Amino acid sequence: MSTRPVLDEEICPGDMASAHVPDMASGSFHERKRFTYHIAWNGIPVGSVTAESGDIFKFRERDVRDVRVVTRSNRFLSAIYRVEDVFSSYVDVDTMSSMRYEANRREGLYRKHVIVEYDFDGMRAIYTNLTDGSVKSSPIYEDPHDPVSAVCYFLSVPLSPEEDVDLVVNLNEKNYEVRVKVEGGRKVTVPAVGSRKAFKVTPRMSIDGEEFSPGRASAYVSADDDRYPMYGVVRIPFGTVTATLVKVEDI
Repeated sequence: MSTRPVLDEEICPGDMASAHVPDMASGSFHERKRFTYHIAWNGIPVGSVTAESGDIFKFRERDVRDVRVVTRSNRFLSAIYRVEDVFSSYVDVDTMSSMRYEANRREGLYRKHVIVEYDFDGMRAIYTNLTDGSVKSSPIYEDPHDPVSAVCYFLSVPLSPEEDVDLVVNLNEKNYEVRVKVEGGRKVTVPAVGSRKAFKVTPRMSIDGEEFSPGRASAYVSADDDRYPMYGVVRIPFGTVTATLVKVEDI
């Protein structure tokens, strides 16, 4: 079966009703699901990404769900540049914000394993680098987001064409202001879920009001109760990287 997505006819914003999603407090966000994506560079398969959400458990007196994302290069890319990254977020089921974040990155010769915990009294993020032993911190806002919890939050709020979604993501001791533009999009067909109407979403990032990397990434998210991320594109200096949803499983 081909893993290439099909982008069908464009859909006018007026034909894309606001997608209903469950109340965030219900804890029903993709629970016990695993998503598998085929990753390609300029059309050449280079690896996979799996994302899964587990059971609810207590952490610092809050109900959280461990959402884990794993990126792996395939044999072709690993012969040149091996990638094996694991990202984990304890996502608060009420606010979809981050209670703890861990990133273990192994890319070529590069290694970095960091745990981010939050001091909500002092409103600081504490970065403990297990690779070099350093400890750093940065200020945070209320209901902070890491990259994983930010996606969870976005997939849990109502979307309407031409209405932006704003949030702040704490990463690398910085606070990134993210504005996600939502457009009417088109019908998209992928191996995992077939053909569905989808919103086109394009994030813009800035720090202290200064925008950078505009228009480099976009994605298509199903405009239904499932709110599945179906297909994504990232344009980099030496080509285009795509992610196509090829499997959805209960776990």
